[in-house]
Amino acid sequence: MQTLWYLTQLFLSLAFGAIVAHGIGKSRLHRGTALSLDVILYSLLFLMGVNTASIDDIENQIMRMGFDALVSTVLVTLGCIVSASVLGMLLSRRVSSSQHARQQITWRRLKTPLLMIAIVVAGIVLSSLTDLFVWYDSSMITIVLYILLFLVGMQMVQHEVDLLSLVKSPLMLLLPVSTIVGTYLGALAIPLLTSYSLREALTLVSGFGWYSLSGVLISGLGDPQLGAVSFLSNLFRESLAFILIPLLATLSRTSFSAVSIAGATSMDVTLPLLKKSLGETVVPLAIAHGVAMTLVAPFLIPLWYG
Repeated sequence: MQTLWYLTQLFLSLAFGAIVAHGIGKSRLHRGTALSLDVILYSLLFLMGVNTASIDDIENQIMRMGFDALVSTVLVTLGCIVSASVLGMLLSRRVSSSQHARQQITWRRLKTPLLMIAIVVAGIVLSSLTDLFVWYDSSMITIVLYILLFLVGMQMVQHEVDLLSLVKSPLMLLLPVSTIVGTYLGALAIPLLTSYSLREALTLVSGFGWYSLSGVLISGLGDPQLGAVSFLSNLFRESLAFILIPLLATLSRTSFSAVSIAGATSMDVTLPLLKKSLGETVVPLAIAHGVAMTLVAPFLIPLWYG
């Protein structure tokens, strides 16, 4: 019952943001919403770092958490490739991939995830070496998270995200379902290679590449160590997607695998690479897929955690 109420609060935060954006007008406060979203997001990541510092023997845990995150990333990526390939064979649909290209690793692409990592590390270091955050309570993360989802709801309306596209075509729903199945298929093997239980494995991979949310949400639920691993795992997922998307575009019969491994990032961060590697036709599918994964992540994480 507690988990259901928590999920309801998350949904209401998202919905209230959408309602407010409709009320004030879609074309207003774009810049203010984006700036506020960045401030809240970075605040959440810093608090996650502060929370992570409370883990017992954190110095010796860091390497282990990095290894666990890398293992989970590889497993869920393989799971998504398998499930999306099966979907492609079942639908027998071929998407043109004539515009293959190699995306260069640039500072512009790297600076945001590196900045986020730096903010988390700053939270860990300052909390470990000073007494500045003795006032901190983990419940504060939950409050700030509601504000984040409120702003996300506003931004979706301001960017005129059309949720009806998710139901107009069966494929718009089938591919996100395939991504969820593939992600959880990979998660089934995580307990075999790490110390995490199946429930914990399912929780940490449910960010679907949305690393900035998954880490703080799990930390706010009361497990900063699992939150840190989830943050790293979903961050690695995005990074691995940049490497594999051009390769899958060349080798795969459909675009499904390339879109699936990108998870929630297929609507924004990895969208230019998907477009460049697979052509214009993949754009609507990639956006709808990313929107769907973004919507389900905040609800599936606490569902598995509870």
